[in-house]
Amino acid sequence: MPRKNTKPIKQKGTRNLEPGEKLHYTKSMVKKKGKIYWRVTEKPTGTIVKDFFFEKDARSLVRFQNKERVWEANGGIPHFLCEQINLKKS
Repeated sequence: MPRKNTKPIKQKGTRNLEPGEKLHYTKSMVKKKGKIYWRVTEKPTGTIVKDFFFEKDARSLVRFQNKERVWEANGGIPHFLCEQINLKKS
């Protein structure tokens, strides 16, 4: 029988947290196509979690994630749960 893989799954484009390093989330205002959105980012990995139209929604996500630290054991939110944003320069 094949052996089970006991290594933790590491996603492409992420880095492991160093000992003593903690995840935290921030919100910032960005403009896309003439509209203002509130972007939630994960630090220190720099992953864009989600863009919200209302600041209240972004603030509630930031407060929850900073308080509970749900994804800290995994090294951050997995990329497939984050918003997919094309960052092409035009």
